[in-house]
Amino acid sequence: MTEIYTDVRFLSAADLDTLGLTMAEITDILEEAFHVKATGDVMMPPKIFFHRHGPRFYSSMVSASPDLGYAGCKWQSGDPDNPGRALPYIQGLYILTEDATGQMRAIMDAEWITGIRTAAASGLVVKYLARSGAATLGILGCGLQGRKHLEAIHAVRPDIERCVCYDLRPDRQQQFIEEMTGKFGHTIDGAANAEEVARASDVLITGGPIMDKRDPVIEPEWIKPGALVVTIDYDSYVTDAAIQSMDLVLTDDQGQIEDARRNEGKFPGVTRIDATVADLVAHGTGRRTSDDQRILAFNLGIALEDLATGIEILRRAEQSGVGTPLPLRSASPQT
Repeated sequence: MTEIYTDVRFLSAADLDTLGLTMAEITDILEEAFHVKATGDVMMPPKIFFHRHGPRFYSSMVSASPDLGYAGCKWQSGDPDNPGRALPYIQGLYILTEDATGQMRAIMDAEWITGIRTAAASGLVVKYLARSGAATLGILGCGLQGRKHLEAIHAVRPDIERCVCYDLRPDRQQQFIEEMTGKFGHTIDGAANAEEVARASDVLITGGPIMDKRDPVIEPEWIKPGALVVTIDYDSYVTDAAIQSMDLVLTDDQGQIEDARRNEGKFPGVTRIDATVADLVAHGTGRRTSDDQRILAFNLGIALEDLATGIEILRRAEQSGVGTPLPLRSASPQT
């Protein structure tokens, strides 16, 4: 007999903080989700993404997986000017739906989900592709994602003990250094510019704002042999020449690369994709074969990552009784 749900569970960021989900656990959850993606049993149309009169963007991301048992949708906005207004860069909500019946099960804070799953997805790539002996992590962008990525890389490669960082805002860079030094065992050095960070990095995370008009600065000669570059800002800061100089190019979803090129004018310099993260995780396609290979991974952030994270959040929230029930209907809905 089908269970009829008469309410939907609302989970604020404060609620999510109480659930105890760790970065390492989310990384493992995403790894399993990419195994599911490799089987093809995931429906995930390209995200809707557009800028509105400047740097602010809106996006909508949806996915469904019969194997995972759920479908979900995220609506969010992003604005690099928001921190100056005492607002988060990313704001949004995530809706989780039972796949078998279409019943709404939960509404969650999307900033929390985006923050942790974005970094965990990068950590997953680093787990598979960073070279042995990698010693220095470079972070471009010292906001929330800079902090989350420091945690995520530590979760998969605790042997990387040095971090070099840069932010366009010196005050934010200094705050990052003061708050994060020693938190996960890292020494953290500030840099004068992006080039200094890139040249020092064995693993480089580019996490600046996703801009309407590209202004890439990272040149091929900045990236040393054996380095892994993971972008979470589309191709905003990696030049076409740098992209084309890489030995391997991967992405979390090739369809989104193609859609962004066609509809947003992004990725004009991407002439090949050697593997997807699902290929890498499930089949080993795109693995590093030499410590000298330079590898670039475009982590656009995909709806499946939100879905897998949201499912575990709901499971824990139901188990612990966290969240606020919002009424939907009576127990006997009218036909």
